[in-house]
Amino acid sequence: MNITGQTKLLALIGDPVIQARTPALMNQLLYAQDLQADYTLIPMQISRAHLSEVVNSLRCVQNFSGAVITMPHKVAICALLDTLTPEAKAIGAVNVIYRDTLGRLHGHILDGEGFVSGLLAAGHQVQGCHCIMRGAGGASAAIAFALARHGCASLRIYNRTVQTAENLKDQLYAIYPDFNVTVGDCQEFLAEIATQEKNMLAEDVFDIAINASSLGMNAHDSLPFPAEKIKRCKLVAECVIAPEQTAFLQLGKSLGIQTHSGINMLNSQLALMLQFMTKKTAE
Repeated sequence: MNITGQTKLLALIGDPVIQARTPALMNQLLYAQDLQADYTLIPMQISRAHLSEVVNSLRCVQNFSGAVITMPHKVAICALLDTLTPEAKAIGAVNVIYRDTLGRLHGHILDGEGFVSGLLAAGHQVQGCHCIMRGAGGASAAIAFALARHGCASLRIYNRTVQTAENLKDQLYAIYPDFNVTVGDCQEFLAEIATQEKNMLAEDVFDIAINASSLGMNAHDSLPFPAEKIKRCKLVAECVIAPEQTAFLQLGKSLGIQTHSGINMLNSQLALMLQFMTKKTAE
C-alpha cells in the first residue's frame, strides 16, 4: 500500500467484522485498478448501540469517501442517511454508502443484483425458477426484489419472525403485483416434511434454495432449511461469505446437489460498490 496524506478512506462497517473478506478483496481491486494510492478500505467493528454516533461522525471526516455496510446494520443505517436510492428506499436496507463533498451520506443496495449476477455468471438460471429463501432482512429483501426483476417464477420466504416476511411480501407486491410470493413459518418445516414425504409431487421440487440469513456464520448455527427440504432442491445457494463452505453447502454437496457459495455474490458486486463509494459529486 502507498498511503499518503491524500489517501481517501473507505470502510467496512459491521459487527462482527473479523470474518469479513471484503477488506482484502476490495483492496485487491483497488490495486488492480491502480487506485491503491487514492483509496484504502479498513474494517470498522461498530455495535448497534454506537452506530448512530459513528455515522454522524463520518460526515465530519473530510477524507472519508464511502463504506460497505454489512450485518447487522443494513436496515438500521437507513434512518441515519441523507438520501436513499429508489431501490434502497423500497427495500428498506442499504449495503453501501458514499459521502459527497458537502458531507451528506447517500445509501444504495447492491446485494440483490450481486446475488443474481453471481448465479448467472456461474451458469445458473433465474428466469422461470421456483425458489425458497430463508431470511427477510436487508440482504434477503434485496435478493427477493432482484429475483422478481429477473423473472423468477415463484418465491417462498421462511423467516423466524413471520410478520417481517409478510411485510417483505407486501413490499414486493407493491412493485411486482404479479409476482408469486408466499410466506412460510419456520415451524411449518416438520409438518411440511411429514406431508410431502408421503406424497411427493413435482411442485414440491424447488430450483433454488437460498440462505439469505446469517445462519452458518457460527459453527453452532442450525441449518437454514431441514435436510429433507434441501433434498428436493436442484441448487443450494449461500449468502454467508465466511466460512465459505457453510454446513448448508456441505450438506448440499453430500446429497449430490449443486452448490453456489456466498463469495460469488460479493465478487459480483465489488466493482459496483467501488464505483458507488467513490462518487465525487455533491448530489
